[in-house]
Amino acid sequence: MAQLVGDILLSIFTELHDDFTSLHSCVLVNTSWCHIAIPLLWKYISDAYEYPFNHEIESREKLYNVIAHFLPNNPDDPLPRNNIILPLNKFQKSPIFKYMNFFTRISTIWIEDMVQLTINDKVKKSKHKRKILKLEIYKLIFSRCNNAKYFHWNTYKKLYHYPNAKTFFSNLRSIVFDFKVVTSKTLFKLADICRNITNLEINECDEDVPGLVSFIKMQKNLQSLCIKFVDIEEKYTLLSNVIKKKATTLKKLIIEPIIILISPIFIPSLTNIQYLALNNEFGELYESVEKWREWEHYLNMSSFPNLQYLETLYIPSDITCLIIEKSGMNISEIKINHYLESNDYQYKNKKLIKVISSCQKLIRLTMNVDQKNLNEMSTIFSNCKKLEKIYLTTNVIILPNGDELLKVLSKVSPITLQEFSFVDKWNFSLKGLEEFFENWKSKNRFPIKFIHHYDEWAYYSWTENHDKILEKYKNEGVIR
Repeated sequence: MAQLVGDILLSIFTELHDDFTSLHSCVLVNTSWCHIAIPLLWKYISDAYEYPFNHEIESREKLYNVIAHFLPNNPDDPLPRNNIILPLNKFQKSPIFKYMNFFTRISTIWIEDMVQLTINDKVKKSKHKRKILKLEIYKLIFSRCNNAKYFHWNTYKKLYHYPNAKTFFSNLRSIVFDFKVVTSKTLFKLADICRNITNLEINECDEDVPGLVSFIKMQKNLQSLCIKFVDIEEKYTLLSNVIKKKATTLKKLIIEPIIILISPIFIPSLTNIQYLALNNEFGELYESVEKWREWEHYLNMSSFPNLQYLETLYIPSDITCLIIEKSGMNISEIKINHYLESNDYQYKNKKLIKVISSCQKLIRLTMNVDQKNLNEMSTIFSNCKKLEKIYLTTNVIILPNGDELLKVLSKVSPITLQEFSFVDKWNFSLKGLEEFFENWKSKNRFPIKFIHHYDEWAYYSWTENHDKILEKYKNEGVIR
């Protein structure tokens, strides 16, 4: 029975994985709760402090002070020999838990932050002492963080030379490279060590380097790949070819913010893709008809029967339509943000709506809608019987108002709909809003989450009176 209780507590605490305050409260209940909750709490901390600057200095200093208790501190060790006295605030007793074992994610960013906060510029020989402290922290991580599966590499350091580094990196499953500080030589070296990476993210990719190609090639089971380009001139031929070789194992692919830099020759090989995000936000000035024809050519040769999530940004609607059609209409979430407009925008919007309406398993939808296509939107609501959340944007302020959308929603939205989000440009009138909620209430519909997103170009469209109506129907249980 005692083991059963422990398992139940673990299950409950796991649900609180992103709630630091609640987990911390669980730690303080009693010894049993503490032993179960502490690993989860420190897992949360290792996730949250990937970017430490999101947290207050005082909070960061407390965390780093705990870590400092595990640094080698015997008289003959490097820190005492160089007059680096840590921790700065020593506990009266040694830590009960081996906290370093609970880290699942490591970021070189917080390591750098810990060094800077621990040894400031006023300390004598600060530069030399920081170098020593940084080395000792890495040695501690590589020897003690046995459960770390994620590493964010944002340093020029040749970490693969450090003690226990090979074992540490060989056990990783996810890695993020910031390309501005990672050389091709480093990637070649890591390709011989890291071969079990399932999730790879490349930030600020600005060169088609052989080292990256080698690293990707050596992975045995690469399932997720995210590439963020920064150079609009480079042509990534090597990268395109190696992605093609690994495409059959990929379940998730993100390319941003310029997708036309890379040849889509790998697209037909993405037979097991489940999550596809294509962001061309910075490519809108560099697109060409020939490039999009190339994408269309390879998409016509493709099939994505397992695709569940599709996100496109500044992609021609014809390309988005083609991807949806090639999915077998099995997608559960679609996000189409500000796709490229043209003179026949209304027609293309209508075509896109028609294609989406065939996705009967659709649960969540985000898209830009032309006000002249509202009647066509009813086909989505009628056919997509599992739809739970929608977020609709539009290009211009709807005049005199956008109440027609509320009427369509009220009349034909599926009973599964739980959340409606919109931009202020829809310009709903007070009367239209009131009628919508009265209609919703009269049908005894499930309380809806009603969210408006502020738009600086339509700041006057949503007023305090609109908020008062929402408050009224929230109190009546129509809005949740």
